[in-house]
Amino acid sequence: MNAKELDKLINSASEKLGTSPDKLKKTLENGDVKGLSAGLSKSDKEKLREVLANKELMERLRRASGPEDIMRILWNK
Repeated sequence: MNAKELDKLINSASEKLGTSPDKLKKTLENGDVKGLSAGLSKSDKEKLREVLANKELMERLRRASGPEDIMRILWNK
């Protein structure tokens, strides 16, 4: 995934999480899962925990070629 695609994904995710792209980037860089999940519903927090706990899925996400690939991986997990 190139920097432009990553920015597009972060911008989209920040809108859904109700935060700024810069704040989301810092949260992700610091590994602050609590900060990342602060605006999520209880069920969405549980889904996030499941994804983060799944090492195989996380590796597939790291190797994703772009935002569309990430969404496909998450929806087909």
